[in-house]
Amino acid sequence: MIKLKQALDELRRLGRLRSLTFGSGVDFTSNDYLRMSSHPALRQAAIQALRTEMPLGSGGSRLLRGHRSEHDDLEILGRRFFHAPASLFFSTGFQANYAVFSTLPGRHDLVIYDSLIHASVREGLRACPARSVKFSHNDISALTEILRNEGSKAENIWIAVESLYSMDGDRAPLEAIYELARQYNAFLVVDEAHATGIYGDGGRGLCWPLIQKHGYLNLITLHTCGKALGVAGGLICAPEVIIASLINRSRAFIYSTAPMPVQALLVRKSLEILGSAEGDARRARLFSICQYAQKYLGGPGTPIVPVIIGDDVKAVEVATMLQREGFDIRAIRPPTVPEGTARLRISLSCDTERAAIDRIAALLSPYIKRDVAA
Repeated sequence: MIKLKQALDELRRLGRLRSLTFGSGVDFTSNDYLRMSSHPALRQAAIQALRTEMPLGSGGSRLLRGHRSEHDDLEILGRRFFHAPASLFFSTGFQANYAVFSTLPGRHDLVIYDSLIHASVREGLRACPARSVKFSHNDISALTEILRNEGSKAENIWIAVESLYSMDGDRAPLEAIYELARQYNAFLVVDEAHATGIYGDGGRGLCWPLIQKHGYLNLITLHTCGKALGVAGGLICAPEVIIASLINRSRAFIYSTAPMPVQALLVRKSLEILGSAEGDARRARLFSICQYAQKYLGGPGTPIVPVIIGDDVKAVEVATMLQREGFDIRAIRPPTVPEGTARLRISLSCDTERAAIDRIAALLSPYIKRDVAA
């Protein structure tokens, strides 16, 4: 207990002690980019479902009695929506990523991952017998060098990237990475968590151009359902052999209680909405806001706008100042981001007001680096 307290005291000294706080003020911190979490159609679908005899809980793992028609219906739609050979639904995106990397790479395999890959992938690699090597963020030359030097020593190669990075808001050079994967007969695993629902035709993600050209040859995609989709869960899309392997070998799947049936139903409903003209309209509003925010806040022109402060304590102070002004913006500190890059992570949505961006830009003027002229 003493060591635990000492560890917490050290986090407090560094300005990295975390605590749970309710959201208040204008939302600039959630990942509800398309404001689907409060969509009236999703609310009504949940109400109608709960009036039926649908159980609230699934009652067991998917391989026992927990497999329900709602899960199956979602996975059927997932295959059709993302043009995938097969799909599998998990309770969270974290669980889905963990399942992939703790299960699929074998002892004689090599996993190469981007240095800014999400913690869920890193935790999967901790439980993975394969050797893993990171490459500098979005650095094609570094990835090529590792493949050239290490690839021949591995039985299978897996490359792990995000399509849109959660803390910097920048995109991966997916076309170039995929061409390398094909050249070295490697599997490319793309976490589409922050792109699903937003980019690609109907919100199918940034891998959509690759899928149109190549299908799921050497490709696995993960679509998180708790961000732009507004619900919760993770949907893996992949070749049939990959999905069958996860069902039969993944401890994260086999031994987990299945997601609530209503959760799967609502994800399916959200995908249907976002694949429609209404989804196009929401995306158009979001893209317009992103363009406006880039002009006054800087950043990559995506829904994620990082404002680098540097010092951990100072980042908390600036975030607190913004919260007092009525904006829910949080400080992001190591280990979530690299040392020396503590920041504010400003998250935009299709309902973000331009006046709010103007006010935040004025408050943050000493810290903003504009890449686009106002």
